[in-house]
Amino acid sequence: MPIALLSGTHRPGSYTLRVAEYLAQRLEALREASHILDFQRLPTDFLVSDLFGARSAAFAAWIEVLQQCPAWIWIVPEYNGSFPGLTKVFIDALPREVLRKRRAGLVGVSDGRFGNLRGLDHLSAILSYCGMEVFAHRAHLMRIQAHWDLAENRPLEPLATELESFVKQFLEKNRTFASA
Repeated sequence: MPIALLSGTHRPGSYTLRVAEYLAQRLEALREASHILDFQRLPTDFLVSDLFGARSAAFAAWIEVLQQCPAWIWIVPEYNGSFPGLTKVFIDALPREVLRKRRAGLVGVSDGRFGNLRGLDHLSAILSYCGMEVFAHRAHLMRIQAHWDLAENRPLEPLATELESFVKQFLEKNRTFASA
């Protein structure tokens, strides 16, 4: 079953999307399918069209992809000590049953020194409330700009090791969950 990689910002040229693309490559190398859902590609009017019961065809396509994925990895940057408001609006626009009984991994992206620690705590609480099983091990990618090779579009140490450990543990947890 594929894993959804949610790039939780619509900022052009973000490190968040770079991390999602890197994770997709790592998953492919491990023979795991994934779908990147880039928030830059969200329908521009989904806040109005999809938040209160109406459903646009464009956002319905996003929901269809998510329904195929029992596990989601949220890659979210730090915005003002938390995560982007767009990520919260996205969650609010989803039907609750799409979130229930799915597994969530969390990756925080920050140019600061804590890798969006506080934002991942906030997101974890919301996702748990919505019925997702949130994986306890999180990847905190701190000082992202200093630890990213732009030419190769990949993380440098220690972030490469952090992501490798996260992916392996997340996949192991998913296998355990799926066989239970």
